[in-house]
Amino acid sequence: MSTIIGLFLSLFIARAEAHPVAFAGSYSIMTWNSKEMSDWMFTHSFTSNYSLTARYLRLDTKEGERTFYMPQFNYLLKRWNELDSQANIYLSASHGGEKINSSLKSVSGAALETDWESRKYYVSFREDVLIDHKNSSKNIYQTKARAGFAPYLAEFNEINSWFILQADHNNKDVKEFKLTPFIRLFYHNVLTEFGVSSKGDAQFNFMVHF
Repeated sequence: MSTIIGLFLSLFIARAEAHPVAFAGSYSIMTWNSKEMSDWMFTHSFTSNYSLTARYLRLDTKEGERTFYMPQFNYLLKRWNELDSQANIYLSASHGGEKINSSLKSVSGAALETDWESRKYYVSFREDVLIDHKNSSKNIYQTKARAGFAPYLAEFNEINSWFILQADHNNKDVKEFKLTPFIRLFYHNVLTEFGVSSKGDAQFNFMVHF
């Protein structure tokens, strides 16, 4: 029985850490950092179906550095629970401001995220758009696809590790397409990822759930 509980918790923690909606009453801090991008999210899940995020995003683009401050609403649209795997579809919507000199310009955002994960394999896809209401040529479209596997099956109280390959495309990034292999490590409520892209850019991701 303890082994079964451990396996269940291991699956739950791994999924909860990386998702925009976790269990009711929980909080999470997620951050993705590279030379071209810093993305910080502080999230509170009110229920297991929806959450609210305070987001800070900095991007180095073809037009220069762009910075956004946005509250974001996240909703679990659909979940499939199987004996040893789980699949999810999430929708996110946001409205906030892009910093222009000392003022903020109105922008909106939307995202679709889906994933499937077992204790051994993992795949995910995310499409993200930031809309400039005054100039559509400044809209940002980001696509991210990931696939990974665990080299060993760890218990709940052990360090879990994954190898993940990520493909990115951003219409405003100086380097529009990138491939980045990651090593993911998580233990209890803390997850870290380290990677270096095909363009030679280092990336560090960190997530904690409480």
